[in-house]
Amino acid sequence: MTIKERIEQHFYQLSKSQQKVATVVLNNPAFISTHAAAEIGQLANTSETTVIRFCYAVGLTGFAQLQKEITKFLVEDYASSTLGNYVSSKEELFKETALCEKVMRQSSAKIVKIAEQIDELLFKNTTKAMHDAKKIYIAGVGASGFGAQWLHYTLNMLRPNVELLLMETSTLIRKLQEIDDTSLVLIISLHRYYNDTLQLAEEVLSRGAKVIGITDSNVAPLHEVIDICFVLEQKELSTIDLMPALVTFMNSLIVGMMSHDVAYYNEQRLKFDDFQSSFIANRWR
Repeated sequence: MTIKERIEQHFYQLSKSQQKVATVVLNNPAFISTHAAAEIGQLANTSETTVIRFCYAVGLTGFAQLQKEITKFLVEDYASSTLGNYVSSKEELFKETALCEKVMRQSSAKIVKIAEQIDELLFKNTTKAMHDAKKIYIAGVGASGFGAQWLHYTLNMLRPNVELLLMETSTLIRKLQEIDDTSLVLIISLHRYYNDTLQLAEEVLSRGAKVIGITDSNVAPLHEVIDICFVLEQKELSTIDLMPALVTFMNSLIVGMMSHDVAYYNEQRLKFDDFQSSFIANRWR
């Protein structure tokens, strides 16, 4: 068991102050491996004593073992880039004869495993909120931006008032002025986590918007900011490997949304198809 898995396993049994330490440890492993317990306590807005108690609470013998496990984690897991993890995890498959089938079966197995973890009631309530929302805003930074773009593209064909939030400051400020308690904001935040999305979540919550998160860890920073989060967790740190499951899950959200009013979405589809056909015909006239 890696130190990441150990901390995640114990996370919800920790005190609130120890959870702050856990979040700091997971998000700043390089800092943890080279700094004293007192400095880590400072970074977590808590005390050196709490850092030591956190170590005991997750089953370690003390702070020295935490640093040892973190160093091991850095060498074996975290230090590898997303691309590095992606390539190394596929090396065994290179020898396979039915390579395409094996890769797709591997992806399918991950999708099924993640699907089993989704809370059915939370899923139903979220898709209803997506249907009811006057306007939907979607955000994602870095690798998460790919998922945000896919979700925006697909939702935009099925219902009006769907916008992709661009994190460029002046554009974002204008959009934030539109968001209110009739809005729903979907935020995708995958490893490596960006502060931009956390700040966005805090801001739109203060404006009364409903905020839904999609992330890849039970202790991802987004969990500290919002209450409603879907976790698509996998063992590897590779965001590339998570993409098939992410797109499949977002597709499920869209199907769930349509299930709340099939006639309405059929009408929207017909309107979109009619306009698209007319637009394309005029374009090439």
